[in-house]
Amino acid sequence: TPLYSSAASDVYKRQVYLSASQVIFEQQYNLKDEFPFIFAGIALFIGIATFLNGTLVVKLGMFKLVSIFTIIFTLIPFVYIFLYSGETNPSIYVLVTFFGLQFFAIAFLFGNTRALAMEPIGHIAGIGAAINGFVSTIMAVPIATLIGSFINTTALPLFIGFFVCGVIALLLIQYLNFSNRKKVS
Repeated sequence: TPLYSSAASDVYKRQVYLSASQVIFEQQYNLKDEFPFIFAGIALFIGIATFLNGTLVVKLGMFKLVSIFTIIFTLIPFVYIFLYSGETNPSIYVLVTFFGLQFFAIAFLFGNTRALAMEPIGHIAGIGAAINGFVSTIMAVPIATLIGSFINTTALPLFIGFFVCGVIALLLIQYLNFSNRKKVS
C-alpha cells in the first residue's frame, strides 16, 4: 500500500541521518567532542513530538496527522535548500535547528505510518511488521549510502534527500486519497 511505502521511507530518513550526522558534525563542523550532546539534543525533539503524538492522534486522527506532518516534513528541507543551496554550511545553531524541526516532523510519522500500513493486515500483523521492517531496511541502506556519498563539505545533500522523500510521500498520500474516494463512489 502507499502508506507501507511511506513507512519504509521513514526508515530511509533515519538511516541517512544516522550514517551522515557523524560526518557532518565531526568533519564539517569539527565538533567531535560535542557530537554526542548535539545528537542527544536533536533526539529531544523526537521525544517531545512522540509525547505530543498521543494527544494529537486522538484529536486529529492518524491519517490527518500523517498528512499534516508529511507536508511539514517536506517544507523544512525545501526552506533549507532555498536558503543554503550553493552556500557553505550555515552556523551550527541553524543546522541543529533545521535537524530538530525535521526530526520533530519525522517523529509524528514513525509510528503513525506503520500503524496505518498495518491496518489492512491486522490479522497477520506480526508477519506484516516483520516484512515491513525487512523491506524498509533493504530500501534504506542503499539510499543512505548513495546520499551519504555526497555529504563531503555540506549537509545540503541530506536535505535534498529529505525533500525528495517528502515529495514522494506526499504523492503516495494523494494517490491513497484518490483510491479511497474511488472505492467510496
